[in-house]
Parts: sequence; C-alpha cells; structure tokens
Amino acid sequence: MRFDELAIKKSPFVFIKLLVFIEFLFALTPFMVAALINARRAYEDTALARTVSYDLLSAIALTTILVLVLIAVFITWYVPTYLVSPDRVLLRRGGLFSDRKLADTQQIASMHVRQGWLARRLNYGSLELVEQDGTRGVLRNIPSPTETAEQIEALIDRTLELPAASPPLRTPQELIAAGEGQFVEFKSSLMWDYRQRRANKDLYEPVMKNVVGFLNTRGGTVLIGVDDEGAVLGLEPDYGVMKKNDKDGFENVFNMAFGSMIGLEFSRYVE
Repeated sequence: MRFDELAIKKSPFVFIKLLVFIEFLFALTPFMVAALINARRAYEDTALARTVSYDLLSAIALTTILVLVLIAVFITWYVPTYLVSPDRVLLRRGGLFSDRKLADTQQIASMHVRQGWLARRLNYGSLELVEQDGTRGVLRNIPSPTETAEQIEALIDRTLELPAASPPLRTPQELIAAGEGQFVEFKSSLMWDYRQRRANKDLYEPVMKNVVGFLNTRGGTVLIGVDDEGAVLGLEPDYGVMKKNDKDGFENVFNMAFGSMIGLEFSRYVE
C-alpha cells in the first residue's frame, strides 16, 4: 500500500446491527420450529433419543449453526476493504473474489453522502462516487463518510478537469430558466412537507446532500423554494412552520441543519 492510498473498512456498527438481528432470529427459531412441526415427539421416537436428550441435541445444533453464521457474518464484514488511490477506487473482496473497480479517482465529478437517521448519529453511511460520464460507484457503510469524501477530494487533481472555470454567476431568474444541471439543484422546501402538509425535519437531508455535493466539486447553487419543474413555490411555507417567520429565521434553521449534518467549520464555503 502506498503512502497516499486510503484503506477503508466497513463501520463496526454494521456488524453490531447484524449481530442483534441474528441473535433475535435464533431466539425465535426454536419456537418457530415447534410451531411448524412436533420435532420433539419425532425425535423421541428415534433410537438416538435414548442416548442424547432432545434439549441437549437442540442446544448443540443451534449453537453450532449460530457459531457458523457468526463466523460467516464476521468474514463478510471484516474482509472487504475499500482502497482509494490517486488512480482509482477499488473494492478488495479477498479470498476467491477479484478486486472490483468502483471509480477512476481523477474522473470523479461529485460525491454524495447517504445516511439514515441512525447512521447520522453513529457517524457512518455510504458514499456515492459519480464520474464525469455519469458512472456511479458506492462505498457502503463506511465510518465518517463526509471525512472520507474530503480525503478523496484531496487526491483529485482538479487542474486536469475541463473546463477549469467555476460555474458562471447568474441571477436566480436565469438559473431557474436554465433548469437543473451540473451546477444547479432545485429543492421545493427546507422543512415544509408538501405531501404531508406539515413540517418535516427529514427534508433537511436531501438539501444538505446537494450542498455537500457542490462542496466536493467546483461549487454550485441550491435554490430552495423551486420545484423540479422550475416552478417557483417561494419560502412562505417554510416561514410558516418556523419560530421566526422571516429570512433570519430561515437562515437560523438552515445554519442549524448545516452545522449538525455537515459541520459549521465548512460554513465559510457557503454563501
């Protein structure tokens, strides 16, 4: 491994989640078997029952199966490794499986962090890599995906990209007229859920994902209050569910979401 190559393992919280699921499943297995078939009576009719009791045999069988399953789960969690170099991003699966290329590092145009509710609090998630031709690769269930995106960004030589210029400055009207693109994303709202007709803080996430995507590339503009078709919806629905129903209140909510999901230390890069 070279000094400029990153080796990334999956988050241990993924393994813990699998352990909890397996333990729960095996705790229910004896009851499920007993409900489906009368295994005890069938076993006690055999000659082996005079030597080994049903309870002992069941305990041995379930323990053996559980140990084998745990070993298999541990291997599938521990062995795969994501290798990131200035040339490419690989998934090393080990054993009989060959390495799989996820992306050419220098062709990565943007990166997007995917995190659920629990993953955000335990600081793990998946990182989607999008190449300039639209090809996508995903680093799944890795620790600190936002920090990993920053490390990958540091390996990319952006001077190789064409065009090298930043996105041109345009008025909101011009941006809306041009539609969504490489440097522009529309979001209907920050926290007002048009479908459920109520405030929904889960809507922070898609907005912040777009912000992170632009932070990881050459920048861009997220227009909040505009739907996917370019229709202007305005910020009044968001204002209506905020403690302070004005621009300052909106900025306070945005900054709070930005700080908790991305980090206030990156706020200097956002206008």
